[in-house]
Amino acid sequence: MGGLFTYDELKRYSKKFLCSLYRRSHGNLNNSESSNEIFFKNVRPEAYERPSLGFEAARQIVLYLLQEGFVSQDTPYYVRLTESGLEKCKKECY
Repeated sequence: MGGLFTYDELKRYSKKFLCSLYRRSHGNLNNSESSNEIFFKNVRPEAYERPSLGFEAARQIVLYLLQEGFVSQDTPYYVRLTESGLEKCKKECY
């Protein structure tokens, strides 16, 4: 996968993103959250210095999580947990 991240970075940031989504949505599958807000506030706050890269990074993370089946996308900017995403969060997010 070409992009801003190595595969290991993508996995690490995706986990952080997923756990942030879990906390922000209170584990409720019906709550959608802004993917950009999660990225900028919880995953990489320093990305505010280069917002265009931050938006692209958030997009890559969301695409990865969509492919893994951990999130669904309501709009291009809002995501929610899926059942499998919720199960992963219960196991891996503290």
